[in-house]
Amino acid sequence: MKEDFIGNIVNNVIEQANPKSLLMISDFPQYDPTYISKLLSSAAERGRLVRLANGIYMKSADSPYGMAMPSMIQIAEAIAERDHVQCLPVGETAENMFGLSEQVPMKAIFLTSGSARSINIGGRVLQFKRGVPRNFAFKDRNLAALCQAIKSIGDGNMTGEQISVIHEIMKHYKDNEEARADIQLMPIWIRKLLTKVLKDIAKNEVD
Repeated sequence: MKEDFIGNIVNNVIEQANPKSLLMISDFPQYDPTYISKLLSSAAERGRLVRLANGIYMKSADSPYGMAMPSMIQIAEAIAERDHVQCLPVGETAENMFGLSEQVPMKAIFLTSGSARSINIGGRVLQFKRGVPRNFAFKDRNLAALCQAIKSIGDGNMTGEQISVIHEIMKHYKDNEEARADIQLMPIWIRKLLTKVLKDIAKNEVD
């Protein structure tokens, strides 16, 4: 039967997926979404998948400390890829991503080039806010996110420890001309900060 054929395809995809991989109804666009939803839901009931939100599932991945969950950033990026849009962490979400803050926010906030919405994920909220095109004009997505993290901390509020973290991040960009072009897209005070960091890195290498 056709249903058995589709079921075998879905089961094979689940079987071959890596632990913590995300699976969505939209991963099977050639088949009836209602039937795919039923198959994924059944797999979740049998413990093969974990239902994170409506239409979003994760391949089970046990750890010594219980079920290992993907990060909110991984989930957000998977949703953005599914919807063919861009996303960018902002605020405390971006700070935590780079180790500029140890606080894990209960609400993970992302700018998106798509539609604004909120999704409940295992007791936490994944919120997408509509961002202006300038936010997504960067060549390097990490630099775009770093800009948002620094902006969240605020001008004049950076600690010595946070500056050290930024130094380590920017060492990867010291000879990158595209990175320098991206820095020119940032607010003036962040542009000055990162330009100084790059100069300090170059000076320390000479010394």
